[in-house]
Amino acid sequence: MTSLVLRQPARPVPRPRWVWIAIALEGFTAVGAIPVGLSMLQDPTGAAVGLPPGWIEATIFGSYVVPGLYLLFVNGIGMLLLAGLSVARHPVAPWLTGILGTGLVIWILVQVAVLPELSPLQALFGVIGTVLVGASVAWLRATGQLAFR
Repeated sequence: MTSLVLRQPARPVPRPRWVWIAIALEGFTAVGAIPVGLSMLQDPTGAAVGLPPGWIEATIFGSYVVPGLYLLFVNGIGMLLLAGLSVARHPVAPWLTGILGTGLVIWILVQVAVLPELSPLQALFGVIGTVLVGASVAWLRATGQLAFR
């Protein structure tokens, strides 16, 4: 029988070299999400970022305020803080990499479900989220914080 074992990490956690790829992806995501989130909050119709108002009006959100808040605080500031924590080798960084990566994948899946058109950016950020989740699991296993027995 396989069991999941979680261990308390050492301070600071080891950071394999490939984690720099995750850090770059976190920074890239933040740099894109912060200005778009701010634009959606300043203009909840979405016109400032080229989105038709009719797309969001037909969803449960009604305007781009909630998506703008999520973009700004989770995919923007959250990813930027995570990149800093990863550089600093903070013990929570491998876990947050998985959490925010999963959040990014869910964000994209919600877009695909509720918006009438698809964008290549959705595929790009879906892949980025998936890579972050994979990096998280590999990082946790490499540091001994996650083991399968």
